[in-house]
Amino acid sequence: MGSLLINKRPGSLDIKPASQSKPFQINDFIFLSEGASNSYLIETSEGNILINTGLGVEAPIHKHCFDQVNNKEIKYIIYTQGHVDHVGGSGFFKEYNPDAILIAQENIIEHQSFDSLTQGGRVLNAYKFFGEMIDLMNDAIAKAEKMGFKNIQSIAEPDILFDDEYKISLGGLDLELYSVPGGETLDALLIYLPQHKILFSGNAFGPLFPHIPNFCTIRGDRIRFAIPYLDMCKKVLELNPEVLITGHFKPIEGQKLIRKEVKNLHDAVEFIHTKTLEGINSGKDMFNLMQEVVLPKELSVGEGYGTVEWAVRSIYEGYTGWFRHNSTTELYAYSPTNIFPDLNDLIDKEIALKRIKELIDKKEYLKAINISEIIISSDNNKEALKMYLDIHQILLKEAHKNSNRWIIKWLEFEIEETKNKLNE
Repeated sequence: MGSLLINKRPGSLDIKPASQSKPFQINDFIFLSEGASNSYLIETSEGNILINTGLGVEAPIHKHCFDQVNNKEIKYIIYTQGHVDHVGGSGFFKEYNPDAILIAQENIIEHQSFDSLTQGGRVLNAYKFFGEMIDLMNDAIAKAEKMGFKNIQSIAEPDILFDDEYKISLGGLDLELYSVPGGETLDALLIYLPQHKILFSGNAFGPLFPHIPNFCTIRGDRIRFAIPYLDMCKKVLELNPEVLITGHFKPIEGQKLIRKEVKNLHDAVEFIHTKTLEGINSGKDMFNLMQEVVLPKELSVGEGYGTVEWAVRSIYEGYTGWFRHNSTTELYAYSPTNIFPDLNDLIDKEIALKRIKELIDKKEYLKAINISEIIISSDNNKEALKMYLDIHQILLKEAHKNSNRWIIKWLEFEIEETKNKLNE
């Protein structure tokens, strides 16, 4: 039967920067302010607990929302992981709550340090997919600097770091924190409220639930592994919550429904992992395996952020590395695209252009893209560019059916770039 929630929850294109003027009330003591990643306020008789601070530019919006709940001080700030959209507002909230205790899983220090090594490259790549959020952040930073403000985008500087488990209580409310180094980051954690059977999962499942996670992101993060992800799913099943509060969108309610969806997601990832290992051990080619591994209908889950094909490739390369055993050229500093201009000089353009049209008519779009790329590698052949544009517009229309942000935004980027070349 597969997932019951795929078509009932918003998709990846619905992830937007914070803009709301008031919080969403989940229950009588938990409040939500949506953003690039959600921020949550837990109210107790002895003060508030803040879960994630959002991007630096979102923090004032989150604070404005939560100020409408009460005027109590924030006693604890808990990070579900160390990505910038979870911790960026730390300095802003700490300024108003200087005595607040910041809590994180101990790997957050290494995670933030590691991310800083490739921050420039990831931002360049991410702009194609999250340009509106990056523009918002850059504009706000520029305005703040003109006004004399600095460090609008903070890193997390936790007061308390824990390894496996950590527990706190405030105003009679108990919180249990569990390290789950699967999902997006090695410092990811779950926050469980045992008295109410409420679980905050952050982005431990990935930004979308219940969808295949990205084990290797398109923007360029280090590879994530399937086994820790499966262990995280098992931990959630063990806790057996009645309310699941994820990193994006509204909560999921109902113990039976949550259990079914988490078990289905676990089993889908386990199926992909098992089939990929079988393929590796029988010597199958990675690209063939990407085509062969298909989830059975009873394990269907969303592919709005990751895909089954990408999961196969990430798992395959996570175990075997970059060498594909297909060509001597793989061993040298050589890109297959180096041969494109030479091929362009050798081929008959009329035959090649006719072949591209035939492939489009047969819906063999990827082959048509490759031949188009060869032709336009040396010059902006208008006819090849026009067909390249047509292919991407067809693929974009198809991509909207699954609403995978990475695919849609990439295709939109290529379409815009191709239009610019056609107008040169």
